Amino acid sequence: MKFTNTSSHMVQEVTNIIDGYKMGSMRALAQEPVQNALDAVREGCSTVEVEYRLLRRRDDDGKPCFLLTVSDKGTTGLRGDMVSNKELEARNYQLKPEENWAAFEAQGYTKENEDALGSRGQGKAAFLYHSHVPPGETRRMAMLYDTLLECGEYRLGMRYARPVDQILSPPLLNAEAQAALQRDFFLLGDLNVPLRLKPLCEVGTRVIIPFVAEEDALEFRPGSELERWLQRSWWRAIQIGKLRIRVVDEDQQSETEIGVPKWWRDLPRENSPTPEGRWHDLPDGCRACVWGDLAFGNDYKFRRLVMLHSDSLTEDEIVRDHPEYSGIQVMRGLQWIETRGARQDFGDYIPPDKRPGFRGYVEFDKRTNSKLRAAENSQHDGFDARGSKGEIVRELRAQLDACTRKFSAEMGWETAPSITTQQVSQREKATLTRFVETFLNQNGRKLGQASTKGGQEGTRLLWDCNLDLDYPDPKSTRVDWGQSIRHVNVEVGFEPGEDLVGSADVILEWVDESGKAQELCRREDAVSKQWGKDRVQNRFELGDWQILRGKARQEQQIECSVPGECKLRAVVLYRAGRVKSASRTVYVQSEPPPPPEKNPVTLSISAVNISADDKKRIDHGEVLQLQINTKNRSVEDVNYCFTASFNAEDHAIARRQPITLEGTPAGELPIRQVILSEKRRLFDPEQNVPLPLDGVPTLNMPESSGKYTISADLHDENDDVVAHASCPVYFQRDPGNARNNLPFEIEQQDQKAMWLMNEDLDLLTYSGDYPLYKQMKEVQSQRSALQGRLAFIAEISANGLLEWALKPKETGDDSHYDQLYDESRSHDLWDALNRGLENLSRTAESPIQFAQTWRETVAVMLDIFARENN
Repeated sequence: MKFTNTSSHMVQEVTNIIDGYKMGSMRALAQEPVQNALDAVREGCSTVEVEYRLLRRRDDDGKPCFLLTVSDKGTTGLRGDMVSNKELEARNYQLKPEENWAAFEAQGYTKENEDALGSRGQGKAAFLYHSHVPPGETRRMAMLYDTLLECGEYRLGMRYARPVDQILSPPLLNAEAQAALQRDFFLLGDLNVPLRLKPLCEVGTRVIIPFVAEEDALEFRPGSELERWLQRSWWRAIQIGKLRIRVVDEDQQSETEIGVPKWWRDLPRENSPTPEGRWHDLPDGCRACVWGDLAFGNDYKFRRLVMLHSDSLTEDEIVRDHPEYSGIQVMRGLQWIETRGARQDFGDYIPPDKRPGFRGYVEFDKRTNSKLRAAENSQHDGFDARGSKGEIVRELRAQLDACTRKFSAEMGWETAPSITTQQVSQREKATLTRFVETFLNQNGRKLGQASTKGGQEGTRLLWDCNLDLDYPDPKSTRVDWGQSIRHVNVEVGFEPGEDLVGSADVILEWVDESGKAQELCRREDAVSKQWGKDRVQNRFELGDWQILRGKARQEQQIECSVPGECKLRAVVLYRAGRVKSASRTVYVQSEPPPPPEKNPVTLSISAVNISADDKKRIDHGEVLQLQINTKNRSVEDVNYCFTASFNAEDHAIARRQPITLEGTPAGELPIRQVILSEKRRLFDPEQNVPLPLDGVPTLNMPESSGKYTISADLHDENDDVVAHASCPVYFQRDPGNARNNLPFEIEQQDQKAMWLMNEDLDLLTYSGDYPLYKQMKEVQSQRSALQGRLAFIAEISANGLLEWALKPKETGDDSHYDQLYDESRSHDLWDALNRGLENLSRTAESPIQFAQTWRETVAVMLDIFARENN
């Protein structure tokens, strides 16, 4: 037998993949083999059968060892030609749909007419991770796989990670393969795998995991953890007859067939549920509601949504912080992907004593399934709600919220009186969500243009671009004709380094008073992944540039005959698109505006859950990333003392720390200066605290749950507070309004005003009887982001965002403002928005000018929203 090396460090790759499953390796083993079997269903077979079988063997020393086999029937088997690595590379890693054998042995391929979710090695990793080849100098893993094809051919292959990745090439065939299965399998002279298995007698595939750890073997037996994960993942496919799963312990002669959870067994089958919902009274005081053919978002559809509650049900979760049953299970293609938790996501609508008995599931029509798959993560255990692909996820979650509210009201639970009866359409809520997510920079970084390395979707490059220069007068952006802007340099960064395809150009542009841009110089192919592997950064020195009123006759000269506000702009051009830019203001032969008189120095606080970036709440063991920034809009450097605390005096972060803030040249947009940046892993004092392995400092919270406050102050030499900022942290507590990482929610209320923002800045309200709103059409088929009543919602969203951002500035708090003020965007409208925000700061003392600037800024926001979302 001959083994061929691949280019992979397989042990590390497997570990990285399985560690990405937030619910652990056992869920991966329950999901991936069954999904692969269902994907390979044979034509004419109505039911796929999968069997997990635990076997006890003895090794060369007579010690007991365990094997786990996972076999399927009703499938095509691992059919298709055996494609070598060389041939796969020549094909640009493209496989044909029927080439299952090659897909099982390859890494990082794509298949024709399929997405890339199945090509990342999840299935292989789920098997290999549970193999613990007897100890050597390094961690080793192995798996064997045999298949019987419809044509009668029999194959036996093997993968061995030692840690270099090796595959048996060519595999053993027919009689030789069947004979090898029935005896001990000797591998490379140093490993004896005690197989002693019968060959397959039906078309299908079997994967053999040798050397299973004893603690894992205990969980593979009937009634143990594996069985529980199989039911959670696949009960719906089992219920409708598409799937049968058995778990067998050959050593103890026990077996079980995975069934449907007891609470779903009594629910009557409805062939045509209605969008209005139909209620059912079930045994044990259980009540259920079934919706069907229910539209949501942009022409998506729930094929079926079911909710039920029974006081006789108790929590039945394996992983405490990630719900499995208590909530609404989201099914995609008959597979459970994630659960919207009764406590975590619907805590506003379901009283605490009712949450253990709340159950639900939702499944979709074919088109919606396809769209959801594009937003699904590679571990099949969650969805990415960010960006354009995540729009369907956001709208799905909004619709589940609305239906849960109705269910709660019908059940008469204690929270029902607080539920508003005034209706906001799902399209209007989705417009607010889309509007907010267009403008807010929650995590301090923006995703750039997607790369297509290896054909895998979802890989993204994160770009940075900074432009630095010296003005003739360091305290002013004024440059007169004949003077020069000196020491112009551009710093470009991107990550991850290996995802860059080709190279990128760096361009320097001049934008005159009218907005017309001219290219001054270009560095072609200047940005290369040869810079490095992880975060890549480089600086380009572009020299001095002289401003001329007349015609520029030499290099390094800029022609600008009209005085006024201009810009010098650096642009990163990648794959024919502008992915990042940075600009500096230049007032040619004119005076820049003075800095604001009120609150020239401000603070801002960002406190983000980086363990789960779509969640506002922070649970036990998750990491809080804290950053405190300041801006100095005055031209002079200033000295202050900085104080910060977590939950008042419980935890001092900084005590009267002296800091110097650099001044900002008059007319320039202020630079954000970082005062403090740190991480803290938050722990529940009543739970076990594991030893941190990543070096992140820990913080034991005062209570098991609650709302806490981070506060920061700047003091001048007289100990007067010149700027104050605060930020809430929700530890194991539902944030209530705006809990889905939005700053505020939207509701209709009886009011005269077109829109109102409440005192807590977490609720935007409008009147359904407002004349303009009533005259606008309800959108049926949306073709524009500013269409019908959605244009009204977009306009009040813009006004609400401005009030949310600007109101805290009254105390010098820029925490909200800095999420709206984004220096990293890449086109002119974003520059106009930043300028409008700064002008609002400058004109705060002049009501007429302030109102005029406010209207202009709203118009810019609507223009941006239309451009970004149409």
